[in-house]
Amino acid sequence: MEADLVFRYRLGLDPAQRIRHARGEVGPRAAAAVEEVVAQRLSGLPLAYALGRWEFCGLRFVITPDVLVPRQETEFLVQRGSEYLREMRRRQPTLLDLGCGSGCVGLTLAVQFPQLRVTLTDVSEPALNVARENAQRLGVSERCGFKAGDWFAAVKRRERFDAVLCNPPYVTRRDDPRLSAEVKQHEPSLALFLDQDPTEFFFRLARKAVSHLVSSGLFAVEVGYDTAWPARCGFEKVNALTRGHEVHDFSGLERVIWGIRR
Repeated sequence: MEADLVFRYRLGLDPAQRIRHARGEVGPRAAAAVEEVVAQRLSGLPLAYALGRWEFCGLRFVITPDVLVPRQETEFLVQRGSEYLREMRRRQPTLLDLGCGSGCVGLTLAVQFPQLRVTLTDVSEPALNVARENAQRLGVSERCGFKAGDWFAAVKRRERFDAVLCNPPYVTRRDDPRLSAEVKQHEPSLALFLDQDPTEFFFRLARKAVSHLVSSGLFAVEVGYDTAWPARCGFEKVNALTRGHEVHDFSGLERVIWGIRR
């Protein structure tokens, strides 16, 4: 799969073209471009960073080491947001992508819902620059706003949204055996590791979220295998939010915890 992606991305081929030209020859410049990616990959650099691009929900995003590599698990967060936006049927809905990174969550929904207006925030200016570039490439920048700041400090005090989606840092152990060496060495630790009590973190995040949601607005977060329960407990301590519900991934793990503002 990785070899296929390297040739497709570096030679500018779609899947069908790559199959048709499987036995073709490439020139020295194309060969050098492929060899460069292979060398970076052999050094341990994640493939997405070596390619500078990655696909998510059928869309292609610019990816740099300033942002996490979009993962299939995050598609469950997008799916929950998409279901909610279809159900509410508001004429011009608004969404906050909190801690947006590459912007893959908010921008995917902006593509899916042509009337949606999205605010994307991140504490990292380089990450916001990546998100801006992706919005431009996807043709949705006119409906997107970008704000730098730590969590909800980036948005105005009285600003309200129909939905707030967040993929926060949720790896609680820096020596977690489920985390590969290449992830720990190359992906931004600020976006990976949660260095505080998970229940308290999700409680404070949820408490702040309800003050930026309209009535019946959605708040949803992506969680890891050991932070689903703390997230649920944190949600349930916020009286203005319905009890924490869950979305399971294909492995049966709770991947998204969500609630509705009362």
